[in-house]
Amino acid sequence: MGPLRLGPRDCFSHWFFLVACCACSLQFSAGAQEARPALSPSEALRAAMDPFNQARAQNNDLTDADRLALSMGMARASRDCVALSAATELDVRPDERLALGRLCLFGQQFEPARAALVGYLALPAPAEREAALILLERAFLGLDEVGSAYAQVLSLVQDYSYDGQIHAAADLTISANEGGAPDPANEMNKEAMDLCEKQRDATLPLLVQGRALGDVPPSELYADALRCVAVARSVGDHGADETLNKLAAIAGEPVWEHTAELALMQQALARAEMLGKPAPVAALHGHQVNLAGGVTARVVPLGHGTVILVAFTLWSPSAAERIRALVALAPAHSVYAVTSWAANTGGEDASSPSAAAALVAWKKTIPAQVPVLIVPDAELQRFHVDQFPAGVAIREGRVDSNMVLADGGAVRMMVAGMWGK
Repeated sequence: MGPLRLGPRDCFSHWFFLVACCACSLQFSAGAQEARPALSPSEALRAAMDPFNQARAQNNDLTDADRLALSMGMARASRDCVALSAATELDVRPDERLALGRLCLFGQQFEPARAALVGYLALPAPAEREAALILLERAFLGLDEVGSAYAQVLSLVQDYSYDGQIHAAADLTISANEGGAPDPANEMNKEAMDLCEKQRDATLPLLVQGRALGDVPPSELYADALRCVAVARSVGDHGADETLNKLAAIAGEPVWEHTAELALMQQALARAEMLGKPAPVAALHGHQVNLAGGVTARVVPLGHGTVILVAFTLWSPSAAERIRALVALAPAHSVYAVTSWAANTGGEDASSPSAAAALVAWKKTIPAQVPVLIVPDAELQRFHVDQFPAGVAIREGRVDSNMVLADGGAVRMMVAGMWGK
């Protein structure tokens, strides 16, 4: 079985990126949770984030305690943001405007965050303008003002050297625009295509040379470029095939031989190249998980009608959310949640009592009409699944789309690909 990992924009990764933005230039200490009289925005941010930082300092990976600490910190940040946004003394403390924007973003108070960050950027020569633009983009996305978020990314691309943070900012706005409408002239599609072009100009030369973009690994740059191919295809852009051919050539460059990145790139390319071709299997042969426990043998033919497969694992936290979104956006189509024993255990493709019990519990978190199927791992891997959750749409036996469902934009893109079909 190929290497497994969460999608690069999986649900919790956005929060870690936001936490990193908020934590920029701050030093956290255990004393940050002391009494709260008249805290400044930067002090309030330290206090709000302290529970999460203490939880993350423990040995285990992301746990329920981490999530609880994060939610507690966000709740405190939300309260402090509202209280501090009304403080008139901030008018004479420009450095605290940026801290207030970070605090409000952490608390998901997007309008106060926008106001604080716009106020900071209006100052003469703000010292951290690039960071403020990145944060302002996130505030606009939180307010669902995608066009304004796009304008911030344009400023970043025009005024600063293209780096990993700017690449991530472009990713978020592309995602917000994905699947907006089937019309190429639609403004959302224009914005997504423009940012895709800017990403491609900055990253394809790096991939040819076998290089990363700062902390962004080559395989992620490659997957982002392929995602933009899907965006282009969704609006009928004839340049999509040319870009796909370039990416196929890049994966064949000698510089990638014997590297860990190559397998990830090859899998991503294989998913993109499946589009329009017959499904690699005529039917899925597995067992359906029953709510009462146990499983029932089930064969799902893929040759007629439209079938949507969502490959998932118990450790991919966004899978249930993505399935609920797909069912809401494509109620007329059959959706199946598909997994294998090996994908969940990392070992042999054999039944596991603990995994079986967990799958029954997990089924209760998704719409009742969505069957949960356990299929042979070899069958699952025929679709080149190496990140979860992943979505495969099959229409009349041919693959319409095959992509990692890393975010809501990917879900909308998958559904947009079925419009008019």
